[in-house]
Amino acid sequence: MVNCAVGAGVLATPYAARACGYVGAFVLIASTAIVSAVTLRILVRAGATFASESFQGLVRDAFGARASRAVAATLVAYLFGSCVAYLIIIGDSYERVVDGFKNSDDSTARAFWETRRCAIVVAATCVATPLSLARELTRLAPSSVIALLALAYTAIAIVIKAVMNSDVDGRSTAVAWTLSEESILAVPIVVFAFQCHIQVLSIFAELSASEGEGDRSTFDVNDEDDELELNDRARSRDVERRRVRRMYDVIAYAVGACFVGYALVGEFAYLAHPDVSSNVLDSYDKRDKVMMVATIFMGLNAVVSFPVNHHAARAAIDDLLADAFGWARFPPGRAPLARHASQTLAFVFLTAFVAFMVNDLGKVFELVGATCGSLVMFVVPAALLLHPKMRDAGLSKPSRVDDDLRDLDDVTRNLLSSAMGLLADDDVSDDVSVSEAVTDAADDAEASPKISGAEVGAAALLIVAAFVAMSNVYVLFFRRDA
Repeated sequence: MVNCAVGAGVLATPYAARACGYVGAFVLIASTAIVSAVTLRILVRAGATFASESFQGLVRDAFGARASRAVAATLVAYLFGSCVAYLIIIGDSYERVVDGFKNSDDSTARAFWETRRCAIVVAATCVATPLSLARELTRLAPSSVIALLALAYTAIAIVIKAVMNSDVDGRSTAVAWTLSEESILAVPIVVFAFQCHIQVLSIFAELSASEGEGDRSTFDVNDEDDELELNDRARSRDVERRRVRRMYDVIAYAVGACFVGYALVGEFAYLAHPDVSSNVLDSYDKRDKVMMVATIFMGLNAVVSFPVNHHAARAAIDDLLADAFGWARFPPGRAPLARHASQTLAFVFLTAFVAFMVNDLGKVFELVGATCGSLVMFVVPAALLLHPKMRDAGLSKPSRVDDDLRDLDDVTRNLLSSAMGLLADDDVSDDVSVSEAVTDAADDAEASPKISGAEVGAAALLIVAAFVAMSNVYVLFFRRDA
């Protein structure tokens, strides 16, 4: 999960602090972490409700084939651009380290083995391709540790540097809070730094399988004994609840790790270098050995992040091809060998070719990224909140809490009840059927109109999505460069 989120965004968080101040940046990072955790929980809950194993698969199960195809195409474009960006980061990091060792900034004197193109070819061929051929995300767990190490080392190094030394020329001073036209730059930087929503369902599906196999093997369903069968079904539901709760723990730890790392890097780098650029490493001497190791770590992180993003892209590509040619549809990574290998090799080759030819992605890929980022992080979770099946699954057995809410007004009672239903881990109780609960809710609705908490939450997420998308459009097309 951390590997899915950590990328170039961590290096831009100090620039976000420069845009809105160190207090403003901390508030933005903290609020984004909370919203990301909530929307990830919504996706996991929906994945359990619909038994979906991929993001586009969830959209198909909830909203139909047309919506799934549109989302899958957007995911492919977004993830393709992300993987190209990872290869570009690898090349740039390699050149920076080479220049640091050579003690020279003369790019014209480089041999081919010292260039970014050489690094891209070697990384794509020797590392990205073998890792991308893995069928399961669990195979990438050992290499994904690098992402956490990269974030931890970079944060610790920047904190130590900031404590030992600050901006030597003293031309500018860090400010606590600033709200200006440039402050909008911080929004897309911070928001997309927490994006791991596309891969969360694939991770949850594999976690579910590993958790469930051992438990299910102990079940002895006897069709002739209704009581045993009911007990087995109850235990199956209990297993599913434990899976969901465990995934919630994964989300909490992953988002928490990103929050701590981003906050430390953003705050301390900005305090030490108030004129920090969009890449914090540019604020340090290339020959600084401590920061050179940070550069190496970020390059290695890009190498191991490529296959994680490719896994989701390959699943979306395979679903699109299955719809186009009438092929059988398979869960992520389980397509026949020929389909699996050909899609992987073609994807790696095309991304390496684009990264080989260009130095940056340009505004087209960035616009696609902004659109897809808002879609997967906010729009789809908002739509899921309003889905009838999700709302039915959130109903639970009345308790003493409901009695405590009875004296409140209708709107407040429904807001709090829906919020507790969203955060609850239990499924619908056997003692109260969904139809009975819905009937009771309908009877209450006759007395006065109500606004559910799901509707309020969905509206809030859509507002956030619109703001994030508009902020990124402003950054791409209307920002006045200094």
